Amino acid sequence: MANVFEYINYRQLLKDLYEAHKKKQPSFSYRYIGQKVGFKSAGFFSNILQGKRNISQNTIFRFAELFKFNKKETEYFELIVLYDQANQHIRKKYYFEKLLAMRKSKVHELTAEQYMYFDKWYNVAIRELLNYFPFRGDYQQLAKTLDPPISPTEAKKSVELLKKLGLIEKKEDHTYRVTNKTVTTVPHIPLVAVHNFQLATMDLAKEAIDRIPREKRSISTLTLSLSKEAYKEIEDKLAIFRREVLDLVKHDKNRVDRVYQFNFQIFPLAKERDAK
Repeated sequence: MANVFEYINYRQLLKDLYEAHKKKQPSFSYRYIGQKVGFKSAGFFSNILQGKRNISQNTIFRFAELFKFNKKETEYFELIVLYDQANQHIRKKYYFEKLLAMRKSKVHELTAEQYMYFDKWYNVAIRELLNYFPFRGDYQQLAKTLDPPISPTEAKKSVELLKKLGLIEKKEDHTYRVTNKTVTTVPHIPLVAVHNFQLATMDLAKEAIDRIPREKRSISTLTLSLSKEAYKEIEDKLAIFRREVLDLVKHDKNRVDRVYQFNFQIFPLAKERDAK
């Protein structure tokens, strides 16, 4: 039987629970579930699994009764439903951090640490900084090298996290180097973690206008009216450009001496015109 605490996606949990019960009890059908939970049609459960419909607070507890969840499992199930159905980032972040604290799976530690990696912008920045900065344990110096600076305590926690994730390693001369290991955002890390990082770097970009001299930064904007087709083409070109930038940095033969944050943003400022 599925372990409730292994899941972040409640729809996948329900699907796996259904399939497990179906194997043991052939009469355990969508219609049976609908009767037990209170759906008017058997297709409602199918729509939930496909992400076409959400479930109510009351239905959460009916599912818990159906699958015989204990108290802790019910609490966790409620959290992953609320997390999935939250439509604001701040609420998703709140529910995700609560469910992360409740997880009892083997991937819990990795999930929590990967989430923390994206949760603070300076974790990513320090990793890039250690590509060239000769850090030997002076956290005060490391902390003030960042712009904006962070506290020595934050710098120490960041280095310890990077070591746990295997993203940096100590060399024989007691400095650190960046490993080739990458932090993946799937399957353990949902978009809420990446959104934390994106929001933080957007704030840094706003602050950079006042904090960073103009000759050391490049911030420009465009406001455009365009078609759906043109937007898709721009999106494709941005994806190509991101790969080109990464390739350029990868093959940079010059002496690396700085860390930059490069944001790509394009979003609507008006509703789409009615096709009619």
